[in-house]
Amino acid sequence: MKIIQGQGDRKAIGLSIVCAMMAFAWMLVYPGEANAQMGPDYWRVSGVSSDDHLNIRSGPRPNHRVVGMAPNGFVFRNLGCRGSGDSRWCHVETPDGHKSGWVAGRFLQESGAPGGGGGGGNSGGVPELHARGSGEMEVRFASGCTVLYNPAGRRITAGSSCSRQQLNQAHDAVERYMREQGGAANHGGGNRASTDVNMNGAGYITGGGRIEGRIFGHSEGHYAVVVTSAADSLTCTGTFAHAPGVVRSETANLHCTNGAAGTALLVTSRNGNHHTLTFNLNDGVGGLVQF
Repeated sequence: MKIIQGQGDRKAIGLSIVCAMMAFAWMLVYPGEANAQMGPDYWRVSGVSSDDHLNIRSGPRPNHRVVGMAPNGFVFRNLGCRGSGDSRWCHVETPDGHKSGWVAGRFLQESGAPGGGGGGGNSGGVPELHARGSGEMEVRFASGCTVLYNPAGRRITAGSSCSRQQLNQAHDAVERYMREQGGAANHGGGNRASTDVNMNGAGYITGGGRIEGRIFGHSEGHYAVVVTSAADSLTCTGTFAHAPGVVRSETANLHCTNGAAGTALLVTSRNGNHHTLTFNLNDGVGGLVQF
């Protein structure tokens, strides 16, 4: 079945706006980090009137914008839920990874993978590997177990129903795929993957002042981030563990020349072409840089 698409400034003028942007980017772009997965690997839409559809919203409240609709029987991947009872909302994603959003949990029932059998916990079966446009690799089993890997071959998340045998099979499937593509999965230990990075960006600090940012380095675990505000004589530095784009989002601790400290969040767009850095300092200063 197809999902029916729903209908659907720039200036940071205060710390509350910056905080909201950081939370929104974290929640929507990489929800697996923001909400621990609860429940099964897949949900099936159930209990919606035959002449109606389940609204998919941009956030976990009924007043958030509708970004799509799904009919009874449609299967979503479970990315995590919050709340309980009638107030429960679940973050879901289509099996192909092209659309995600929030739906009311009371209209969801546990399901196996699309086209697969039920009975999570079956350790057998041949895994299917699906390469996403973002470079991420998803390994699926007919029992419903799903394992997601980043473009470097490191496991991002695994469904709660996955057995140890299935995790080992998924690991082997990813390694075979990367060898065929001319790469090699590296899950820690030994030589780590290296990527030369030298990115420059610009943005705004709390109150509207201009800031500049830079991310540079050539070795995993050692990518420096520098944020500078010439008008405020402020420079903050930190270190990311991965090259931008290797993981969808990542945080780094910042330390500034004026004694302030805080946290930076780097989020990569789904197509991998854009990166947004938001930061918050303990002195009330925040900002946003686009690369």
